[in-house]
Amino acid sequence: MALTATGIGSGLDINTIVGVLVDAEKVPKEAIFNKKEQTIDSKVSAIGTLKSALSTFQDALEKLKDGNNINQKSVSTGDNQFFTATADKTAETGSYNIQVEQLATTHKVAGINIADPTAAVGEGSLDLSVNGQSFSVVVGAAESLEDIARNINDATDNVGVTATIITSDAGSRLVLSSDVEGSDNQISIAATDTAGTSLNDMFGGVNLTELQEAKPSIIYVDGQKLTSQSNEITGAVTGVTLNLTDADVNTTSTVKIELDKEGIKGNITGFVDAYNSLMGSIAKLSAYDQEKKTSAALQGDAMVRSIESQTRNMISSRVSVDSESVALYDIGITADRYGKLSIDSTKLDTVIDQDIGSIEGLFSTDETGLAVQLDELVEGYVKPTGLIDSRNNAYTSDKQRLDTQREDFTLKMELLQTRLFKQFNAMDLIVGQLNQQSGSIISGLNSLPGVVRSEN
Repeated sequence: MALTATGIGSGLDINTIVGVLVDAEKVPKEAIFNKKEQTIDSKVSAIGTLKSALSTFQDALEKLKDGNNINQKSVSTGDNQFFTATADKTAETGSYNIQVEQLATTHKVAGINIADPTAAVGEGSLDLSVNGQSFSVVVGAAESLEDIARNINDATDNVGVTATIITSDAGSRLVLSSDVEGSDNQISIAATDTAGTSLNDMFGGVNLTELQEAKPSIIYVDGQKLTSQSNEITGAVTGVTLNLTDADVNTTSTVKIELDKEGIKGNITGFVDAYNSLMGSIAKLSAYDQEKKTSAALQGDAMVRSIESQTRNMISSRVSVDSESVALYDIGITADRYGKLSIDSTKLDTVIDQDIGSIEGLFSTDETGLAVQLDELVEGYVKPTGLIDSRNNAYTSDKQRLDTQREDFTLKMELLQTRLFKQFNAMDLIVGQLNQQSGSIISGLNSLPGVVRSEN
């Protein structure tokens, strides 16, 4: 007798029985997989939060690594239209009167006008020089003004000449401009013809016209004359760079240089805030809730403990500055019993006014400066292939192994289900056959002579 439906022979709900047996093994294991996956995901998220906090802290450190951002100067030039000014940390505070008599200009010369800039102009070479340096371009017999301009601009040994073609009512001409201003950067050109005199007729002698004279810039600082080959003037006032934009010797403008106290305090405040935020993130990511008896994702993590201890040790260390040692406390930054930093504004203001060099030295001294050391520490964690990336790679590997284990376990459960169905179906068939045989025997016995059936 062949069974056409599961359980028909025995009357058992085989589908349910097999499902219960499979789930008894599958559900606990899947719960373990889910918990492991949740743990890995929580750690990946926590590491991302930690890296973000470290990067924010590093941004604040970058502003203090550079002494120019600590001992920074603010520059005001009023509403003048003659120049802009910037100052570095070497600039002394003070006020200076500036007059601009003349802007530096680039030298421009041009050959004669011709009717067609695409027509061949001659054969030979052009030798060009600027400020004692020279280069040459070959002019082919079929080359035009356009070709010559392109060859000059594309020359790998070009020493600072730009060629253009200007077209006017008089025709088209090749214009050569020095790339740098000043009288030292005048252009000279020598034409050599290998056939005829076309190049000399275009660029030689009186045929070369000066369109713009090369001039130096001229300014007066507190009445003292300074001539420069550029419109960017450094050194007229120590630590100050002037970029000239217009000239009028009869107009006096004032440059005022002051210590940028608010900018300095802003950078230091940014450092303190970023540090406190970092320590807060570390505390949250590594916390243990006594009441709920639950651990944060990175609770007990050795890397987190190392970041915290190294950072706090550096924060509390002293830095040697000009044969003295300076610590955060000396400039008005202190830590409470929880390690949170705060600023005594009055004390910080006093140090900024009286000893800005100690603040610069504390944070920016090469190798030993606090910002320098902390930045190096943080970089080891956040850089590509750094410790955090290595940790993320480890988590990725853990996730891949877990996925493989899930796949293997799923296959194992499918095989178990198949085996159980096979076993129960075999049992169901046997029970069905036995029931059929039993029914036949009872029927045969009941049909024997003298058998009395009991009536219910």
